[in-house]
Amino acid sequence: MNDSTHPPALVIFDCDGTLVDSEVVAAQAWSEYVAGYGVALSAEEALARFRGVSMTWCLAHIEALHGQSLPQHFEQELRALMARLLEQQLQPINGALDMVEKLHLPFALASNAPHHKIELCLRVTGLLPHFAGRIFSAYDVQRWKPDPALFQFAAARMGVDAGRTGRAGGRHEGGRPAGAWRSPGHAGRRAGHHPSVATACPPGLRRFLRSRQFR
Repeated sequence: MNDSTHPPALVIFDCDGTLVDSEVVAAQAWSEYVAGYGVALSAEEALARFRGVSMTWCLAHIEALHGQSLPQHFEQELRALMARLLEQQLQPINGALDMVEKLHLPFALASNAPHHKIELCLRVTGLLPHFAGRIFSAYDVQRWKPDPALFQFAAARMGVDAGRTGRAGGRHEGGRPAGAWRSPGHAGRRAGHHPSVATACPPGLRRFLRSRQFR
């Protein structure tokens, strides 16, 4: 398949850092909350360490810094603080809402976050109506990106061959960029064996779609 002449059958968006600027808010919550456990972690450090990684990895890291097991209520209270800050501060990524409103290709959302956080972020930023019924969480399959299982699940639920999807946004475990746009077939290939052809932000994807008249 030639990427320059064939549009993908489905665009799969990430959420955090692609559609909404939630990573910065989450980093602030981490910094504020762990201070109560004697862990010194600035928002900047939290953003650098925790961007794009699973909650399990983050909790293990904080537990190591804390030097002892975290209480059972730790994650619940942390998520509650995150939710309050997201309600107060969250903004969409510049250009995301306009791009989604004008995108003339089928699209869905696949995120490592749980459904309640995804829906909160989309509701606060006005994006939820565009993704209703097309939101997929790693918690649905108990497999977290960069494992391709979530994208394959989303594609199957949308009735599309995973080999004909394009992925917008996302990062590998540890925060390394996974590439904003993956050409058709990315879901079944090893990382690094599928070319990135757009940047990791909505303007980059918009330019890519416009250049190929996939709007």
